[in-house]
Amino acid sequence: MRGRSIDVTVPSSIAAALEGVAVVISCIDQPGRALLEAAIERGLRYTDITPHLTEIGRGAGYERIDAAARAFEARLVLGTGIVPGISNVIVRALADTLGGVDEIETSLLLNAGDVSGPASFDYFLQELTMPFDVHMDGRDRTVRAFSASRLVEYPAPAGARLSYLFPFSDQVLYPRTVGARTAVTRLAIEPEWLSKVLSVVARTGISRLLAIGAIRHAIARQRKSARSDKGARFALRVDVRRGRNSRHATLFGQTQADAAAAGAAGVARALIEGEIREPGAWMPEQVIDPAPFLSRLAARGLKVEWPAA
Repeated sequence: MRGRSIDVTVPSSIAAALEGVAVVISCIDQPGRALLEAAIERGLRYTDITPHLTEIGRGAGYERIDAAARAFEARLVLGTGIVPGISNVIVRALADTLGGVDEIETSLLLNAGDVSGPASFDYFLQELTMPFDVHMDGRDRTVRAFSASRLVEYPAPAGARLSYLFPFSDQVLYPRTVGARTAVTRLAIEPEWLSKVLSVVARTGISRLLAIGAIRHAIARQRKSARSDKGARFALRVDVRRGRNSRHATLFGQTQADAAAAGAAGVARALIEGEIREPGAWMPEQVIDPAPFLSRLAARGLKVEWPAA
């Protein structure tokens, strides 16, 4: 095994790095989609931990990517990690149990001291300023990040936390992939006071300052020197409803970056071993078999719990 240098903003660098490659796992926040496009044109297998599907949408933008992947016989899984990624596979498992899906709500609890680089933190700040669409009762509604709080019961020892709407990519395509009439994703941050502060920032004029790139970058650079808490906990809860019946599943662990890596590794394994046979642009709930995927997570100490209905 050997490393390769790549600059995702330079086409010639991408071309050189992809020479002789079969599978691409993108773990960086990219300024564009040049790496994805190059992987498609070469008919490669590709997955992305930061797909930004809220920008693509479930309409023409997604259809263009899917059509190109089919034309070049590329196999894409648009979203891997925790949310999207592990959460999508859990949705598939719950939907199989209920015989379908009407409503999906995914909630993620993260610790502010967890491992995250300046680039991902910069994008997090940017998301606080971005309006985005959520699908509710069969219609799209435009909302803002850290709005419409709801008390979510996370697995012990986390417990109940106020959780806010957030533009995670998993919710974008559920209406298309599983026919959900409602699909929303929420985020809570520890310590809890920080979530409340971010909610105030998101609904006031302060958020406009974060839309200025220079200010965001300066804050992110300060974050780079902050000490990370590698033992910080995270919690995930996925709720699925079908008619009058509902089920949920939970996951609790330490260090969300490690869990995201485990989720990405599971999707990468499916790509490498040829489990995704049809070319196209897919979401995990469409092409990842829950049983072996979740079994591999459990072997890494990430055991999904399925409380009784």
